[in-house]
Amino acid sequence: MTPRISPSLASLSLVLALLGRPATAGEPEIVAVPEDSGRPTAVELRGLTEDQLGRLKQADAWPRVFEVRVASAEKDAPAMAGAFEVKNNSIRFVPRFSFQSGLTYDVRLVSKCQSIVGDIPSGGFHVSEDQPGEPTTVAAIFPSAALLPENQLKFYLHFTAPMSRGQAYEHVRLLRSNGKLIDLPFLEIGEELWDHSGKRLTLLIDPGRIKRGVKPREDIGPVLEAGQRYTLLIDAAWQDAKGHPLGAASRKTFDAVAPLSEALDTRTWKIEALVAGSSQPLRVRFPAPLDHALLQRTLWVEAEAGEIEGRTTVANHEKSWSFEPAKAWRPGQHWLVVDTVLEDLAGNRIGAAFEVDALDPLQKRLESKTVRIPLDVQIKQ
Repeated sequence: MTPRISPSLASLSLVLALLGRPATAGEPEIVAVPEDSGRPTAVELRGLTEDQLGRLKQADAWPRVFEVRVASAEKDAPAMAGAFEVKNNSIRFVPRFSFQSGLTYDVRLVSKCQSIVGDIPSGGFHVSEDQPGEPTTVAAIFPSAALLPENQLKFYLHFTAPMSRGQAYEHVRLLRSNGKLIDLPFLEIGEELWDHSGKRLTLLIDPGRIKRGVKPREDIGPVLEAGQRYTLLIDAAWQDAKGHPLGAASRKTFDAVAPLSEALDTRTWKIEALVAGSSQPLRVRFPAPLDHALLQRTLWVEAEAGEIEGRTTVANHEKSWSFEPAKAWRPGQHWLVVDTVLEDLAGNRIGAAFEVDALDPLQKRLESKTVRIPLDVQIKQ
């Protein structure tokens, strides 16, 4: 049986055009999987039998079962980078970078898998141009505080829609208070540090210009100096994933203060007591701002039965974290669990101050552990 390419659900602003042959009932199929807006975010090979799925997992080509390419690309162009995962009896491919409007994509099984599922001689899907709408803008810049340490390590830029790749260092600038441009403040990486959605970019300040005694800092000077004011500027010419410029420029002005050089110490955190039978949020306050993105995933709450479901919130310029349980607190032992990869704004971690490896700063291997902090769940009298 030969798989077919079938379209995902269309929205008013996006149509995925079918380019393969008509479907035959019962055949495996490859579909473009859309998000709520209709924009495709993944590709799935569906309708596999348990036998086919098992044989694919045993194939030498696993986990790369099929390949996705831009149809207009040269024949020897590499397939899109991304990750494969199994969901029920489907194999899903999630691209590292989002599919773009106006492009046609080809999907083909790798040769070693064709004997198991079938061959796709040609086929794919087209992402139609979106109808004009609200322009993409900068939604937030983190850290959000107005006072940042002179050894500040990174910025997070959040956008309202997916952005184009390869343009970041052309459109983000760091200026002194007199308007003078700081030369090469960021560690310019070939594959920019985008999250899966394409809406959040991580900008790393060049670590070689942070640590004292390292040659780049000695030759060029530090990026930030305590007592000085700076502006991070994102210009409006930066294009989003649809090729449209941003709706407006955005900027963050801040003052640099003394560096942070001490390891994080959870004993300095203020944790509110909890009352059994209530659904009041657990609130944790930190003496200084922590990394916004890491706060989203490195703290959670456990009871003796395991992790507790709930909703987290980061506030007060990243100096507080709260957890609202899905169900009321119950009497018994609880813990706030913290992954030790959590960092402050200068990269200091729990029990470990940040150290820059001048030769290979991004390849440091840091072991991930957890710290369990007992929580006081009081029984209301």
